[in-house]
Amino acid sequence: MRLRIRLLHGVLVSLLGLPAVAIAQVDDAPSLAGVIDLHAHVAPETTLLNYRRSLDAIEAAQIARIYGMRGMVFKEHHTETASWAYLVSQVVPGIELFGGIVLNRAVGGINPVAVEAMALTRGGRGRVVYMPTVDAEYRNPGSPNAVPVSRDGKLLAEVHEVLEVMAKHDLSLSTGHCSPEESLLLIRAARAAGVDRIYVQHPNHSGMVMSMATMKEAVGLGALIEIVLSGEGLTGGGPAVVDADNPVQDFGPQKIADIRALGPENVVLTSDLGQPGRVTHADAFQTALAVLTAAGFSQAEIDLMTRHNPARFLGLK
Repeated sequence: MRLRIRLLHGVLVSLLGLPAVAIAQVDDAPSLAGVIDLHAHVAPETTLLNYRRSLDAIEAAQIARIYGMRGMVFKEHHTETASWAYLVSQVVPGIELFGGIVLNRAVGGINPVAVEAMALTRGGRGRVVYMPTVDAEYRNPGSPNAVPVSRDGKLLAEVHEVLEVMAKHDLSLSTGHCSPEESLLLIRAARAAGVDRIYVQHPNHSGMVMSMATMKEAVGLGALIEIVLSGEGLTGGGPAVVDADNPVQDFGPQKIADIRALGPENVVLTSDLGQPGRVTHADAFQTALAVLTAAGFSQAEIDLMTRHNPARFLGLK
């Protein structure tokens, strides 16, 4: 399959001193027009957990725009990213950029004040509140540094306070790395508080094990299920470059089976990418669309998972 290399030049590069970014694009590859990535890891990351990102927020937005994507949501485990989205949107026009806040220890855990501050960040780019991820009690049982969301089968009072702030500012919810049981509690409480845009964060990925019955229960309560393209998806822990001539073996048959069982109308596809040595967010979507088409999904079904459901989650048309 023939490749062409494009270099990002122009006013931004020449005036702002930004590095030229080499982009490998496949001729006749699926169009990414309208695609939104709700889970894009970018720098400047903190080094609290020694995480590294291959692209900063400006570079990631530039590449996504070149590929024709509609938008991205920047995610960082230890700080809000609404301000990132506002600033990057000033230098990379032509793409819709958003951020959010992850309720880990670095922002005070389950902190309604931090959520409201994020929501009121200039530009209105803060759209998503993630329950605890790397600090979630479910992922750190017994740790004094874990951030809990429930006790004895009930959500903590401060979780309800966060949900009230979210409803006030029309924010969307990701269940983070909470347990399956806690995720269901969160969905019910969020809906009761008036938060009706919710996705269950990668329940079949990265140690997050949720049964199909529980995923279907979450769907029945009004949540979307996130299926990510990283991990045992497009890139796995192996090759940095996806085999464009035979990508289906690297997509993850279980994830395709889960999509079929849940129904595309209940799924949102995200990259969860940005790690060094892996493909870019845009490359991942380009391959994924080809894989899904080869697997028999219709264009309408692919549009639901990559265009319509992500837009609905962010409150966009």
